[in-house]
Amino acid sequence: MDPPALSALATLADSQQSEAINDPGLWRIIAAIAAIDAIWLYLSGHRISVAPAAGGGFVALIAIGLIYSRIRPDHHLACFAATSTRLAAFNIVAIVLSYLAASAHFPLVDNDLAAADRAIGFDWLAFFNWTKLENPTMGWTLDLVYETIVIQVFVMLIVLNATGRLERAREFSRLFATTLLLIIPLSMLLPAEGAWAHYGVAQLTSAYYLPDFYAIRAGLMRTIDLGHVTGIVQFPSFHAALGLILILSVRGTFLWIPYLALNVVMIVSALTAGGHYLTDVIIGLATVPAAILILRALAAEPLPQLQAA
Repeated sequence: MDPPALSALATLADSQQSEAINDPGLWRIIAAIAAIDAIWLYLSGHRISVAPAAGGGFVALIAIGLIYSRIRPDHHLACFAATSTRLAAFNIVAIVLSYLAASAHFPLVDNDLAAADRAIGFDWLAFFNWTKLENPTMGWTLDLVYETIVIQVFVMLIVLNATGRLERAREFSRLFATTLLLIIPLSMLLPAEGAWAHYGVAQLTSAYYLPDFYAIRAGLMRTIDLGHVTGIVQFPSFHAALGLILILSVRGTFLWIPYLALNVVMIVSALTAGGHYLTDVIIGLATVPAAILILRALAAEPLPQLQAA
């Protein structure tokens, strides 16, 4: 291959690596959601509050990225910081959007979700009682596994960036974002208070999302405090979806077997530790292949042709 063609290949490779690190496409999505949030906040009279700790953490990620990309170059640390910054930014705008979506106050669909569970032969309350009351060690274990999600993402990003799987890290970020962008509109149109509340067992759980869910729906929460927000989406289950995304994202790495085992348990734990109906979990899992198809369709563009001089 002649030198101009080799140079073109090198330029293309550098461009692809830069895009994998910086992912301008995802930043455009983040900017678009931020704009939707801003318009919705203005029209609805809601506002957001940013706690110093939350803002400081985000600024710290940006600073780490700048240090290890410009001042003391370290490719792996720079990639980790860039990916983490994108995910943090996306989480901020997506959480605000999920709260605003809940404020639309569409009718609850819990009766329908519970009926769907019964139709497929699943007794949620019996399963809850069996794990939480009859076998408390199992219930405690499921609670613990359910809480590993943030640690799992953190460890996975370290491994993917440390082993040079930059494209896989970008794949995770985009699948994470696309799946959540499918789930949030569904949660607005088909809101659910969750099985904990529906079956009257919230007092036996942390009930962590219920105060915010009820307050934003009732119009009592006018300020969305980013320092104290939580996941209020019950249908579909993003926790279940993220478990599947993690399994797919670590394929081909030493994390695959432990993540497969851990996330199968975590998906099950969404029923009791997250208060999800089985229907929530099934539809949540189904959003992942739907997101993959969307991403593949968007990526189905002709590759640039290299012209030999």
